[in-house]
Amino acid sequence: MDNTHDGAYKKLFSHPQMIRDLLTGFVAQSWVAELDFSTLAKLNGHYVSDDLRHRQDDLVWRVRHRGEWLYIYLLLEFQSSNDHWMALRMMVYVGLLYQDLIKSREIKRRDRLPPVFPLVIYNGMPSWTAPQRLSELISPLPGLKIFQPEQRYFVLDEGRSSARARKLPDNSVASLIELEGNSSPETMQEAVRRLRERLAGPEHASLRRAFTVWLNKVIIHKRLAKGQPIPENETLEEVESMLAERMEQWKREWERKGRAEGRAEGKQEGRTAVLARQLTLKFGTLPEPTRRRLSEASSDELDLWAERILFAENIGDVFR
Repeated sequence: MDNTHDGAYKKLFSHPQMIRDLLTGFVAQSWVAELDFSTLAKLNGHYVSDDLRHRQDDLVWRVRHRGEWLYIYLLLEFQSSNDHWMALRMMVYVGLLYQDLIKSREIKRRDRLPPVFPLVIYNGMPSWTAPQRLSELISPLPGLKIFQPEQRYFVLDEGRSSARARKLPDNSVASLIELEGNSSPETMQEAVRRLRERLAGPEHASLRRAFTVWLNKVIIHKRLAKGQPIPENETLEEVESMLAERMEQWKREWERKGRAEGRAEGKQEGRTAVLARQLTLKFGTLPEPTRRRLSEASSDELDLWAERILFAENIGDVFR
C-alpha cells in the first residue's frame, strides 16, 4: 500500500479518541475497563529507540492502569498477505522499546518492566492466519520449553470485524472499518453522517480533519474511476454532500463491478475444480492442505500447476 494511505491511517491513530475506541470496542478483555484514559498519551520521539523511530507504521502509546503505566505498541500492517513471522517481529520491537525505556531512565534499576500490549491492525486480504504466539514458530524440544520466549500479540483483522463494527454505531474505529470495507454508497453516506455528528464538538477538530484527509486520499480515491480528479473536500460535511451528488453514478459502477467480479469468481472456481479433478485422477485423493492451497491460489498459480501436472511424477512436483 502506498505512503499516502499509510500516512493518512497513522494520522488517525495519532488521536487518543481512536485508541480509546479501539481498545473499548474491539479488545474484549477485562483490564480495558480499568484503564484511566485521561492519562492516555502518545510517546514523543525521545521515548523510542533509533531502530523504532524509523518504523513509520508503528505507534507507541501509554496509559495508566491501577496507577502503573501500560504501554500499547500499535503496528499498522497494510500488505496483501500475512506476515508469518509477525510474532518474532513483535518480540524484537517490544524488546527495543524496553531497552529505550531503560536507556532514557523511565525505568529505574530495580523496577519491573511495564506491561506492553502488542496490537496489529490488518486490512489486507486474505484473512489474518499467521501464528499469534512466538512458541508456534519454535521447534519443540522436551525439557527446553521453559527456556523459550512466549511473545503473543493481538490482531484486529478489519475484514473479520465488520459484524462487530456494525454493533458499535458510536465508535470511530467501527466507522473506519465500515467505510474501508466494500460498503454500498448508501452505507458510506450514512457512516460519514454518523461520524460527522459524533465528532461535532470543537475538541474533535483535529480528528475530524484527519478523517477528512483519510476519506479523500484513500476511500474516495478507491471509488473513483481511473483518471477522474480527486475532490479536495475540506470538511466531513463536504464529503457527505459529495457522496450524495455521486450516489447514482457510484451505484451503477458498483453494480457493474459486482457483476464482473461474480463472473470472474465463477470462472476461477471452475478452473480450480478442474485442476483438483486432474490431480485426483493422477495421484489419488487430495489431502486437505492441498485442497486448501488450491482454493487460495491465484490465476497465475493455477496456470503454472496445470502445466506441471503434465510431466509431474508425484504431487510434490506440481507444487514445488
